[in-house]
Amino acid sequence: MEGTDDKEEEEEAQESASSESAASATVEDEEEFGGPVFSPPLYRQRYQTVADLVKKYKPKRLLDFGCAEGKLIKFLKPEESLEQLTGVDIEGEVLESIRGIIKPLLSDYIQPRPRPFTVSLYRGSIAECDDRFKDYDMVTCVEVIEHLDPPVLDAMPSNVFGHMRPSVVVVTTPNEEFNILFPNFSGFRNADHRFEWTRQEFQEWAQDVACQFSYSVTFHGIGTGPEGTGHLGCCTQMAIFERLDTPQDQKSAVLWGTPYELIAEAVFPYRENTLSTEQQIVQEVQYYIRQILQRRVHNEEEDDDDDDDDDVAASEEVSIPLDILMKFQGLKRVCPDVQSLQAALVGSDVRLSLDKTAVVCSMDRDDDDDDDDDDDGCYSVTSEGSGGKFDDAEDDDTLHNFDYCRTDTGRSALPLICEEDWV
Repeated sequence: MEGTDDKEEEEEAQESASSESAASATVEDEEEFGGPVFSPPLYRQRYQTVADLVKKYKPKRLLDFGCAEGKLIKFLKPEESLEQLTGVDIEGEVLESIRGIIKPLLSDYIQPRPRPFTVSLYRGSIAECDDRFKDYDMVTCVEVIEHLDPPVLDAMPSNVFGHMRPSVVVVTTPNEEFNILFPNFSGFRNADHRFEWTRQEFQEWAQDVACQFSYSVTFHGIGTGPEGTGHLGCCTQMAIFERLDTPQDQKSAVLWGTPYELIAEAVFPYRENTLSTEQQIVQEVQYYIRQILQRRVHNEEEDDDDDDDDDVAASEEVSIPLDILMKFQGLKRVCPDVQSLQAALVGSDVRLSLDKTAVVCSMDRDDDDDDDDDDDGCYSVTSEGSGGKFDDAEDDDTLHNFDYCRTDTGRSALPLICEEDWV
């Protein structure tokens, strides 16, 4: 959509202005070694995998260790479940250079988030405890552990799994077995790597950590190799740790202080949601009914221009199936299924059909021939028992649901591509 394209252009310009290059940036695209070609590029597959996990677990507070130039931070900023997104890196100069990418975009002010959201950058070590991060829901370590010296790697589990104890920890690292597919390649994929593990070595380390700190762990691959190379595994290996809550499981009461240095912080605008879920659903339905009927009005006006018959019904009853309404993303964000939609609409101002499978509303034609204005105001849209809420909807704030944020862009030019399925 147009709004999405503008946001992407704004993000690209902001990133370019904020950081020409990060001094400690590491090689993220293994394709430079030749051999297998990944589509999308491997680093984007890693970021998308983490984003998918965020959608699955819906953490409110996420910390990314080894955030470097902040690409994962930028990738995760749109995730709506997040209220606190924190990047930590040992290189303070790198963090200083990427201050710009954490700031809100213009679009964030036009369409505020529905809840508070803060992005922060801290200088600190993954081996060092900081009491501010004990209550985080999710921790990510994407291509980080292979950069750690042995003492830091040994201390890392005590901090992340013992002190912080998030619900979910995601760790990715190169799969050494895959390196044979890179021609004329020897050593490690990056000069800063201290090691690269086979799948067995990584799994043994992860299982030891999980056992010691009461986590379960599962293993996955990112970046599939060419056909016939499945025995080597994927280019990147990933472990997902989930905390096991036991009666003895208590977060450490030891206070370690706050040694991490705050480098930059950005607080995003938001519009607090003051409506119940049922109210949100009803107002979304009213919004889309208005859009659908306006489309029908527009189509009828075009037909009337080509039709000399002036005998047009003053009122028309329109039935809109609930499964059609559920195709709209704005409604799907607040309503998971048709059953929930039915439950919210029963007893509301929106009229349902007898079998409760459709919304029924009337489209009244205003026969004021003296009005030369060519707009949708020549019709009044009403719903039984609405108390006039559909009348003059352009001036009725409730129909546009200003009490909480719309995060989908481009609604002013709603395509309504599904209308042809039922009209």
